[in-house]
Amino acid sequence: MIGLFRWMFGFVKFSFTGGFAENFLTECFSDGMELRNINKNADGFTAVCNLRIYKKLHHYAYRHGGKVKIVKKSGLPFILLPLKNRIGFFVGMLAFVIIISFLSCFVWNVEITGNNRISDTMILSYLENYNLKPGTMWSSISRDDICWDMMSEFEDISWVHINKQGSIARVEINETTPADKNGDDNKLKGINVFRKEIQVVAYREQKSMTLKSSKKYKTLKFFSADIPLYISKETGDVSQISEDYLTIKGTVLPIGITECEEQFFASQPKTLTDEELLNLAYKKTGFQEEKEFDGFEIINKTENHNIDDDKCVMTTSYIIKRK
Repeated sequence: MIGLFRWMFGFVKFSFTGGFAENFLTECFSDGMELRNINKNADGFTAVCNLRIYKKLHHYAYRHGGKVKIVKKSGLPFILLPLKNRIGFFVGMLAFVIIISFLSCFVWNVEITGNNRISDTMILSYLENYNLKPGTMWSSISRDDICWDMMSEFEDISWVHINKQGSIARVEINETTPADKNGDDNKLKGINVFRKEIQVVAYREQKSMTLKSSKKYKTLKFFSADIPLYISKETGDVSQISEDYLTIKGTVLPIGITECEEQFFASQPKTLTDEELLNLAYKKTGFQEEKEFDGFEIINKTENHNIDDDKCVMTTSYIIKRK
């Protein structure tokens, strides 16, 4: 650190010649002048000191019949010396420091780690309710309150902490150990085969949605400010949002364009035939299978359906086992 400070303030290596070197050094040290790396040579000696001290050495050398001369200059002041007349350089450097300091007061990106059962989308949506999102100032975020509320709201979270890493909010999550939903008794008895029944209802009268029109609206995102690039906006039946943020070396900045597409649909009644009604019931049964039998293998299934004037009731019995 001492060497770093000496380099920042600048130092010189000088030579003393043509006088009484011993008397010169004695007076310098008695007056508190700090001279370093003193090396004797044929004409006198060389030493190192800072700029402030060197300016005073000429008077000491004159009193003892000698003179001092700079041999080498080192340090930041000598590097910046050629730029002293370039005011724009120093103004730009100062502006750069101010801008970087200002940007570091905002959250640029939110990273989530440790979550397996809880999706990133759900956590990000929850954090936005507490204003923890790109473009928000750190001073307006209460990280401790958010952590306590998350542990209270989510049963799957046993511990959470929000770390500030520069302009990145890193959300570290530790999830609870999931309980065995199938019961410990079955597990202890070695029972891995189960019976399961799924019943779905498909109605004959449906609605057919036809896209009438769609409109796109763009908004400029600048940190926490939303600047609309349109005069007025009409809300449709379905909204689709796409985002394009500025990225520098993999870091997403809270500056970009969001595009919202509002779609307008027309609803028309439709009566399904028996074949279409049965296909709809099969489709709904397939969705239920994927949802409920994740991690299981279907050994056998028996399907039974009943179609009347209004609906189709399909009941399917399964024999499943763990994978």
